[in-house]
Amino acid sequence: MTTGSPFPEEPVPSEEESENGLKRQQLKNSEAVEKYEGLIGDLMDCLSNRNLPWKFEHISIGFLSLLLRDDHQLPPAAVTFFVKSLNHDSLYVRKVAISAVAGIVKQIKRPHKKVPVSPSELSKNSETMALSRIVAGDRPDNQWLQYNSSNLPRTSQEWDHCVFVEKTHWGYYCWPRKMMIYAPEAEQPKQNLSRTEMTERELIIFDHFTDPVFINQFIEFLSLEDRKGKDKFSPRRFCLFKGLFRNFGDAFLPVLQPHMERLVSDSHESKQRCVAEIISGLIRGCKHWSFSKVESLWERLCPLLRTALSNITIETYADWGTCIATACESRDPRKLHRLFEMLMESPVNGEGGSFVDACRLYVLQGGLAQQEWRVPELLHRLLQYLEPKLTQVYKNVRERIGSVLTYIFMIDVNLPYTQPTTSPRISDFTQRILLKLKPLTEGDEEIQNHVIEENEVGEQDERTQAIKLLKTVLKWLIASAGRSFTTAVPEQLQLLPLLFKIAPVENDDSYDELKRDAKTCLSLMSQGLLYPDQIPMVLDALKEIAGSSSWHARYTVLTYLQIMVFYNLFTFMSDQKAVKDVRGLVIKLLEDEQLEVREMAATTLSGFLQCNFLSMDAPMQAHFEALCKTRLPKKRKRELGSVVDTIPSADLVRRHAGVLGLSACILSSPYDVPTWMPQLLMDLSAHLNDTQPIEMTVKKTLSNFRRTHHDNWQQHKQQFTDDQLLVLTDLLVSPCYYA
Repeated sequence: MTTGSPFPEEPVPSEEESENGLKRQQLKNSEAVEKYEGLIGDLMDCLSNRNLPWKFEHISIGFLSLLLRDDHQLPPAAVTFFVKSLNHDSLYVRKVAISAVAGIVKQIKRPHKKVPVSPSELSKNSETMALSRIVAGDRPDNQWLQYNSSNLPRTSQEWDHCVFVEKTHWGYYCWPRKMMIYAPEAEQPKQNLSRTEMTERELIIFDHFTDPVFINQFIEFLSLEDRKGKDKFSPRRFCLFKGLFRNFGDAFLPVLQPHMERLVSDSHESKQRCVAEIISGLIRGCKHWSFSKVESLWERLCPLLRTALSNITIETYADWGTCIATACESRDPRKLHRLFEMLMESPVNGEGGSFVDACRLYVLQGGLAQQEWRVPELLHRLLQYLEPKLTQVYKNVRERIGSVLTYIFMIDVNLPYTQPTTSPRISDFTQRILLKLKPLTEGDEEIQNHVIEENEVGEQDERTQAIKLLKTVLKWLIASAGRSFTTAVPEQLQLLPLLFKIAPVENDDSYDELKRDAKTCLSLMSQGLLYPDQIPMVLDALKEIAGSSSWHARYTVLTYLQIMVFYNLFTFMSDQKAVKDVRGLVIKLLEDEQLEVREMAATTLSGFLQCNFLSMDAPMQAHFEALCKTRLPKKRKRELGSVVDTIPSADLVRRHAGVLGLSACILSSPYDVPTWMPQLLMDLSAHLNDTQPIEMTVKKTLSNFRRTHHDNWQQHKQQFTDDQLLVLTDLLVSPCYYA
């Protein structure tokens, strides 16, 4: 307004007018506060009326819970009401009260001081990254953030001097322009305030949560079952306990600990879920506790967690996984080293059976997954521990190990401007796995699922061990398909020949787990994103497998090729050499000696033509017509028998390949008639009386042509000459067509 650009319609206010405006603003704000507190008072009066029907009581409580604000604390009377409502007889009221009290403890949270730090000074690395050359990944300037068991804060002095960074994403890609971290404990708000130092609202909460009678009733309500089979870990309850332990330190632990010990020993679903919510809130809420209090906490928590994991059930394992994952989210792993070291203590030890082993791995996986790139040492240790156990007999443990492997290799990404990771690498792991899979890769012997009794003990041969290893690897590849950031193409290509060898051609329930997983794995791998420089590697591998002696492998190459090309269509189409190689591979398999492979090649060719990945040009048409003209010897019957001389297979295959090629071209245009189609139909009709399987191919093609062109036949027949139309009409109504 003072610059006059743009010129204001009203004149610039004077100093006196500005002062009057501020006074009016303050007056209006004070009136708003009065109305706000008056509204809360009116609702509280309604709720104090004992004759109020329960329906209107619920409505009033809902209104009152909506009045929580960031900029103005709730009046003490409302705080008292919500805290007392935690033990209300109505489930609805208790749920609203839990959310409201979680909001109240956030309102009264005392702010923690932050101070600026320099990442380059902390890393003792003089080279600071310029913004023009940002590189993601493990670098010298972010190594100090990573978990290192030889440099953990195990004493009070080390804890006070350690710079904790809670945000997981800081440092991996770049540093904040101004990096702020929490100040040392001496500069933070005082912990465990005395009653005289507490505010009125804090006193209300403190008095209730230190009352054993109130806590007994509260825990009893929390551990009740709500909806059988549908209850889940509650984020609202977690936020409530997190806020209580954050604001009041360990003041409530003496009252809560007996209940926690009782709940972890009870295998009932609702009891386990309740203690999981308390423990996750406790771990997150101790973020600003002193070293002595944190150490005392872990002395209490570790035995509780061990007991909980030994009592885990199929109904509660997901809740414990959520508990640990929630507790580790946005937390510095060096602060939680006691938790990680406890979870890493031989998770697959057989105590409690295979289910408990799988659950321990699941809980550990939830914690490590939250830390992503900051725990390479733990990932290496876990991989080293799991590798000898990859040949597990139990299916549930194999599946869980496969899922854990996905997170172990999650950070091994191959992206531009990304440093090589110090976490485990897929390439190294794959090389070790391939050595152990040699009994399966060597020779052409069919691989069967050696069913071993799960209680069998003793030595097993290398081939059986390799089959069990392969099952775990397949679980890993399947789990990785939907979770990994990039596709590990070079490593997967080394496993392709073995997977093509195993995967079945037809869907059949009689196929065992190994074959089903191999087929699923190939389907998922073929959907992976390919970079232009990876396409030649994949095509070379497929060409090599297409020369395999197993027709199952050759057949599966075509199904893999279909999905791979369609999922990476534009990448392939931008590379003319790749298109030419795909065309050559399909046409080559069109002349395969196995009928099923030839038919799948025709289906693949038709699909590529239909999406314009390949085009129907003169050389292709001439090639198929030349194959169709392959001469077949006449059939001759012996005088003393009815045995027919065998037709040379190579000639029959070439002739059938030509017919399949023409059929694929015709079926690639189901709803129009290109200029080349009439001649191809005429060429195809000449083989209607050929020997099988040529005759059946022609009949199927004519049947599909008639079905797809029936609705627009009056328009489509204009593309044919009178002679062609006469021949075609005769074919489509001929009795042999319906044979």
